[in-house]
Amino acid sequence: MHRHDADLLGLDVPWGLLLAVAPLVPLGLVADRTVSLGSASLMIGWGLVLALQGSTSRGQYLIADDSVGWTYTLLGLALLVAVVLRNSRLKR
Repeated sequence: MHRHDADLLGLDVPWGLLLAVAPLVPLGLVADRTVSLGSASLMIGWGLVLALQGSTSRGQYLIADDSVGWTYTLLGLALLVAVVLRNSRLKR
């Protein structure tokens, strides 16, 4: 889904990428309010799934050597790291 895009005034808009990554921040915040270390658990899970995807056989589609795949991978992980760091500072 993260690879879906649309032509908007001659530009390719990666709406699937935005739709896939945007909910991570609110999901991390809700996870922290629901479970102790919720956003950290979400971040670790995100990283594990991506690492396991990368270790599968060739031809997998999620992580690729292109900008969409790396944006999905790294931006999602960076957003979750930011939520974890923000929440840990608030609890001090």
